[in-house]
Amino acid sequence: MDFFEHQAAARRKTKLLVFYFLCAVILIVTALNLALWGLFNLSGGFSNNAQSISLAQWFKESWFFYITIGSIALILLGSLYRWLSLADGGKAVARMVNAREVLPDTNDLLERRLLNVVEEMSIASGTSVPTVYVMDQENAINAFVAGIESADTVMVVTRGALEQLSRQELQGVVAHEFSHIFNADMKINVRLISILAGILMLGQAGYFMMRAFRYGGSTRSNKDSGGIVVAIVMIGISVYAIGSIGLFFGRLIKAAISRQREYLADASAIQYARDNEGLAGAFIKIQRQSSLLNNSHAEETSHMCIAEPIKLSLNSLATHPPIEKRLSAIMPGWRSFKEQKDQEAEREARRSVQEAIREEARQQSQTQQKGFDIGGLADTVGKPTTMHMHAAGALLLALPEVITQAAHGHHSNSHAMHLVFALLLSDHGQVEEASLQAIEKVYGAQSSERILELASHITKDQRQLRLAILDLAIPSLRRLSNEERKQFFGLLRQLIHQDNHVSQFEYVLYCLIHKHLIGNGDQSNKSITRFNKVEKELQSLLSAVIHASGQDQATKEKVFKQVFSGFSSNELTLLAENFDAEQFHQALKTLRRLSPMLKKPLLNGLEEAIEQDGVVKYQEIELLRAIAECLDCPIPPIIENSQKEVLASVQK
Repeated sequence: MDFFEHQAAARRKTKLLVFYFLCAVILIVTALNLALWGLFNLSGGFSNNAQSISLAQWFKESWFFYITIGSIALILLGSLYRWLSLADGGKAVARMVNAREVLPDTNDLLERRLLNVVEEMSIASGTSVPTVYVMDQENAINAFVAGIESADTVMVVTRGALEQLSRQELQGVVAHEFSHIFNADMKINVRLISILAGILMLGQAGYFMMRAFRYGGSTRSNKDSGGIVVAIVMIGISVYAIGSIGLFFGRLIKAAISRQREYLADASAIQYARDNEGLAGAFIKIQRQSSLLNNSHAEETSHMCIAEPIKLSLNSLATHPPIEKRLSAIMPGWRSFKEQKDQEAEREARRSVQEAIREEARQQSQTQQKGFDIGGLADTVGKPTTMHMHAAGALLLALPEVITQAAHGHHSNSHAMHLVFALLLSDHGQVEEASLQAIEKVYGAQSSERILELASHITKDQRQLRLAILDLAIPSLRRLSNEERKQFFGLLRQLIHQDNHVSQFEYVLYCLIHKHLIGNGDQSNKSITRFNKVEKELQSLLSAVIHASGQDQATKEKVFKQVFSGFSSNELTLLAENFDAEQFHQALKTLRRLSPMLKKPLLNGLEEAIEQDGVVKYQEIELLRAIAECLDCPIPPIIENSQKEVLASVQK
């Protein structure tokens, strides 16, 4: 399956998850009623000396309605409470497990290495850099990603993973976690925590009922209340026992949802890095040491981790396949490889092949440009290759140190804001006095000088670096307070609208920042399954992409007609060349609701429109990136032909 098929499958899994949840609720409520019906008859109507009643009569008793409504309400309230507590998505999950955010400007060498690996994978895959957290109290080797959308995506890694894994092994683990992002697993994982919380509430409710009786029941002196006490005890025992059944069902649901996804994530990680030794080495160390977490929320997050974080007596309830089977799937000869891993200290002392490739790619980065070849754009979505990984490494090396430090927010997160304004001003060619005055009014003269300095390092021949620079700055921008964000976005909008026109790059910049800091906002869950329902939106999108090519009007109209005919039999015309940011944005918001299997031909059509003249320009690439991001279809960086030749030669 490709990225789009995985996205479609993820939507089906969400529906399957709801179905499993409803089945579990029905079974739990039924089991609770059966248990209490039996207790009712055994206790003589809960000590009122009533006659036994049949099961059919039980369903007419007031007890049945009280228990059924009460248990369903308890389950729903438990799920709702956890859902609300996880409203912040990945960040809420990270806080729940007491993880600490790793600052982009960290001086810890192990944390710096982790951030470098995450940044390389993010740029190579075309996704925003997730916020990285570390579980300082966990010495075991484990990791997970969580989030509902890109604005709240986090990657959590244990301290044990940082200290015990080599860079190659850490890269394998990070690649595994990124596959969960591409395949829409992380959204399901967060929802799974919320949904199962209600099922687990019953067991906790039973425990508290028995505890209340233990400390308060002995004070009761009224003999007439004895029947009520017995009823409470029996109900408490039943709820606790059936709550344990809920725990069983919860683990069963997690196992059904998670196990096959782990095999898929393992295979995807190998595909991204074209290296099975890194992930295999990490698994061997997990097997040799441990992946078990001491965290009180290990049960809730067990389905999210790269390896089983809790000890189970029944393997059939495990959320992950056995390590031995996963190793055999990615490296059939892993047992002999294990012996080689015992000599890893010697291998670590050597310079890695990967670093050598990056160095050679960096040395060749000044090669004369020969243009770009997109080549099968839709097929690369969610599938970064070795070439993309090496290109990301070379791109990071090509960034001036002053730009990298600003993106990482060294000394202050305001430096990342300065960098965004520098990116904006660099597109204008020359800095207008009005822009500087607006900046000085908000942030002061010193900030405007800093912005001018940063803009001087972003020259016209470095346009291919602009989106990568923005990607690196996103984690620092996420750390802005609400007041700082409000001020930042206010000034950004002011500078963009200062000339009463929103340029293509201004839109791209604002669109990406808004998506990764605030998110897409509430969207209709109803998918659009036919192109004929979005013809106007397709017309707007395709017109903007074709105008970005800079071809003559006759050629543009010919390309539009040819590409649009693949979506609709109606004859719509090419829109005017003037870029209408508002119209374009509204079209993107609607097209985001396309079903995953329609997004693929849409990207193929856009690729066809861009490649018609045989030349791919930077502005076309930037617009395409913004479109892909808004459609939730991350595309890897589009590499120059000259760089492809270099990377291909060093991989032989």
